[in-house]
Formats: sequence, C-alpha cells, structure tokens
Amino acid sequence: MSVPVIDISGDPRKVAAEVGAACREIGFLTVVGHGVPDEVVERTASAARTFFDLPDAEKRVVADGEPTPGLPAYRPLRSESLAASLGEKAPGDLKESLDWGPAVTGFGWPERPPELRGALEEYFATLSGLGGRLRSLFARALGLPDDWFEEAFRGHSSSMRVVNYPAPEGDVEPGQLRAGAHTDYGCMTILRTEDAPGGLQVETPSGGWLDVRPVPGSFVVNLGDMMARWTNDRWAATVHRVSVPPADRASGSRRQTIVFFNDPRGDAVIECIPSCVNPAHPPRYEPVTALGHVQAKAAKALGS
Repeated sequence: MSVPVIDISGDPRKVAAEVGAACREIGFLTVVGHGVPDEVVERTASAARTFFDLPDAEKRVVADGEPTPGLPAYRPLRSESLAASLGEKAPGDLKESLDWGPAVTGFGWPERPPELRGALEEYFATLSGLGGRLRSLFARALGLPDDWFEEAFRGHSSSMRVVNYPAPEGDVEPGQLRAGAHTDYGCMTILRTEDAPGGLQVETPSGGWLDVRPVPGSFVVNLGDMMARWTNDRWAATVHRVSVPPADRASGSRRQTIVFFNDPRGDAVIECIPSCVNPAHPPRYEPVTALGHVQAKAAKALGS
C-alpha cells in the first residue's frame, strides 16, 4: 500500500475516478499539477521559520489573552496532545504551531517578522482556490454535480496551521510523538511538508504505519472526520501521526509543515450525502453543524 500521487491537471473524469479510489481506500493522496506557485509557498515557509526562531518569550506574547476572531494563536511545545482527541492519554506533542484563519480566535499578530501576516493571507487565499478544485473532484467522484459542496463553503471557516517540529533534545517520554495519532476534525486537510527524519505516517488496515514521503512541489491531501460523516463512512478519515526521529538521526531533523484546513462555514449542516445512503447503508450519523463538530474534537485535544 502507498499514498497515490495524482496529477489533477488531467482529464476531470479520469482524475475524479483516481481521487475517489484514493479516498475510499486510504483517505490520503498526494497531488501534483495543482498550479500553486512555488514562491507563494516559500514566502510563507520562510516567514514562519523566522517566527519560530524567535525567543520563546516573544512568541508567547500571542499565546494568551482576550480571544478575538481573525487573530493568530501560538501553541507552545507540548501544549497539545492530538492523541487525546481519540480518547488516548499521551504526553504533549513535540511541536509548536501558529494557528490562523479569518474565523479562528487568537490573540494578536506577532511584531516579527513583519512579512508574516501578508504571507499567511496570500497562502490562505491561494489554497482556498486549490480547495475549490479538489471539492469539485470530490463531488464528481461521489456522483454529484461539480458544485455540490459549494453552498456549504460560501463564507467558509477554513484555517491555517504552520507547525515547527524542532530536533528532539533530551529524553523523549514513553508514548510521546511529534504529533500523536489522530484523525483530522474537518473536511479536508492540504499539507505542504518537508522531507526530514521523523515524518508523517498513515495507519494501514493491518495496524502498521506507512511513511508518507513528500514529492517535491506536491501537496499531501487527507480527509477529516467531517467528510467521513458526510459520505456515511464511504470515504475514510484515516488515523495518522508524526513520528519522532531515531536518536542517531535527531540532529538535523527539524521539519516544518504548512497545514490548510479547508472547512465549511460554521453553521453549515453536515448530514449524509444522498448518493451515500441507500436501504443497505442507512445514515450512521445525526446531522451536526460544522462548527459544533470541530469544536468538540478540538476541546479534547487541548484538554478542555
């Protein structure tokens, strides 16, 4: 088993069939031919790297305060345990992140680097366009009109998370990972990541772990719990994690990932898609709002 690499610039019917197969079989795919300019990615990656290199006290200025929509929030090292979202007890993850989205509450824009805000806003707008292209392929793969998802995404509540995984220092606690095993909460996640020791792994049906090797210039796409609910579990929200590099490869193992969570607007109702329901497969889930679903999952991960 492997994560398929799909060129989405090809014939939409063929591409939709390939996308649908990946969503059914593994819930992950790597996309190329996406049209996102490399310079947009590099500006964001460079600005984020500069932010994470700042002194801890300076980063923590935007880690707490009066929560306000549309401002970033810094999550320090070990402040989140993603495994808790699946009910597992585990030490805090060995990562730090900066979260931002127009509908996300945070505490302020960092003073440094000054180019960070513009880079995040440009990346958000660009990846929103890629999300639209992927949603149309999803719809076609499910036997729906190409624009079936678009009403729910009018005024979408998507967000970004730039994650820094520093090279581990000292002893790693039992069960501690860079990111604990979890499923994503929302509809679709689009990742740009780096190839370094201690990377993304996907759980296989046999319970093993499959390394996801980044293809240069590509994005890794995976489905979240919300899409699994929408498709009545026809498509998978696959458990994944970020491993800790072996001790002999820890030096130089720092890696950074730019995450784009493409989610509907908060009041959109998520209920089983008609083409995914029949007498043999009745709806498995009650309708829920997109915001209510994501908030319930995030509260578990943050220990709320």
